Amino acid sequence: RDPGKDDQAILATLFFYVAYAAIPSVRLMPMWETKGAIAIALLHVGPVEFIYYWFHRALHHHFLYSRYHSHHHASIVTEPITAVIHPFVETIAYFLLFSIPMLIPIYMGYGSVLGVVLYLAYNDFINNMGHCNFEMLPKWIFQRFPPLKYLMYTPSYHSLHHTKFRTNYSLAMPIYDYIFNTMDKSTDELYERTLIGTEETPDVVHLTHMTTLQSTYHLRVAIASVASRPSDNHVWYMWMIWPMAWLSMVLAWVYGSSAFVVESLKLKKIMMQTWVIPRYNFQDFLHLQKDNSMEVVNYLHKNIQN
Repeated sequence: RDPGKDDQAILATLFFYVAYAAIPSVRLMPMWETKGAIAIALLHVGPVEFIYYWFHRALHHHFLYSRYHSHHHASIVTEPITAVIHPFVETIAYFLLFSIPMLIPIYMGYGSVLGVVLYLAYNDFINNMGHCNFEMLPKWIFQRFPPLKYLMYTPSYHSLHHTKFRTNYSLAMPIYDYIFNTMDKSTDELYERTLIGTEETPDVVHLTHMTTLQSTYHLRVAIASVASRPSDNHVWYMWMIWPMAWLSMVLAWVYGSSAFVVESLKLKKIMMQTWVIPRYNFQDFLHLQKDNSMEVVNYLHKNIQN
């Protein structure tokens, strides 16, 4: 089957096992090495982003696109899971490419545990953010640091790649699209419009809430294999991720004063949103439900009047 989120985790585990067995110095890596972190950053900005850009352009050649990359582009309206939906051969190529910033510092003697972990976390975050189909980067970031627009892409930037196909090829740093003149001319305008669009009043609201701690694992952005099962169908490794569920409970307890938007969709002219009340059943939900329901009603009533 196609590599999904779980398949990526399994493949990554195999890669790390091979690296651990084949490279003796990996077992002696310190927790942190500043020179190694700098080398990782430079290798990513230079070789990785540059090679990815041209590899990605090559994948859009009709020969490779029809046989491989078209599967990823089946998602015109993207979501985070889209980031890891690739044919197996393409996935292997990405693994080899992203291993460059990790392996070279190790061979140079500057490898570190945190350097590898943080680089992997950065790649996962930036990849999922680019496919989330929701503009989350505020305008003030680019106003205060103008060069940042060459070094950090936005979800709206990458959404144009999925709708127009022949623009915005860069991985996470649009600098190579600027250099090779493949930056879509409507990128900035779409970014501005998308930020305004987040203030649109929804036509339909689905109001929901969390139930049990285990329900956290069944979110679409969580564990794909668990999310595909009924909520009462547990898997053996769920006990290992209980700390994350308890953390979500604490955050819900501290910040759970009002409903928040977790999904926004637009079908033709109908704007639909899913609002979540950040409380579990056992957190005095019935009392909170009354307060938040009134908040939702007041919010909608206010926007309808306007």
